[in-house]
Amino acid sequence: MNLYRVIVLILLIGINNTIIGQETKKVPTIKPKIMVIPKTPEGVSIIEYSQNLNIQSAITKINDVLLSKEANLISFNQSLKEFKQNNNINIESGNSKSATDYKSKILQQSKADIYIEFKTELITHKERNAKSINIILDAYQVGTSNIIANKIAFGPMFQTEDVNQLITLAIEKVAEEFLNQLQQKFDDLLINGQSVFVEFTCANESKFNLDSEINGTMLSELLNEWFEKNAYNGVFNNQGASTLQNIFSDVRIPLKNPNNPNANYTGQNLAIELSKYLKSIGVPFKREISTNNKILITIL
Repeated sequence: MNLYRVIVLILLIGINNTIIGQETKKVPTIKPKIMVIPKTPEGVSIIEYSQNLNIQSAITKINDVLLSKEANLISFNQSLKEFKQNNNINIESGNSKSATDYKSKILQQSKADIYIEFKTELITHKERNAKSINIILDAYQVGTSNIIANKIAFGPMFQTEDVNQLITLAIEKVAEEFLNQLQQKFDDLLINGQSVFVEFTCANESKFNLDSEINGTMLSELLNEWFEKNAYNGVFNNQGASTLQNIFSDVRIPLKNPNNPNANYTGQNLAIELSKYLKSIGVPFKREISTNNKILITIL
């Protein structure tokens, strides 16, 4: 009987150690690829604005601090250089109606997962003969332009004229916490997908409306079935359809392209797949991808 108890005890200890070992085994973390870019004034292209030496210096200082926290960074300057070479763009041509397009194209070409826009504010404290810098940080997904985190770094007062030193002091206060926020959000996106908004509207003289039947099924029902099959993990919110409008909010799409894991999956990818479907069922349309990652489909 005593021998039996000893054997059972040994087995229990072995099982317990195995469970503890499994619990403490670390699962490798996939770090998001991050690019730091300046927040540009309205109507000014990022190509023109980034030529400012103070802006270039600020990018370098912020990158240095984030790298010291082991962030996985992609160089904005290198990506900008490659973009201009590949597209035969010079500085003068950067200031145009395509200001927003340049930014989005540089980001897409860079293969970054997240971009951080920053804006600095230099404050003079006359009573103490000192200065400080506040840095506004906004982080967005590259694929959808959805904002995922923001932070304001309030830098300490310091008696110096060295703006770069003030930037370093400010960003060091929040870098680790901010990167942890981004990692948590990125982990969630990998599991649950990213969110886009899709709206269908019928033109005034459209031959189709959302109640029109195609092979015996209303168009609104066909669209709902398509999203059930094509939304990531089948997750989407159909806000309901009227005769002339149907809105699908929070349509989930994968973070990475299933056909190319090294590339991001974007709202543009979803719009292309949706366009193929509408053509296959004979529905004429035009599409637009507006700001805030809204896919707008007009049925003609």
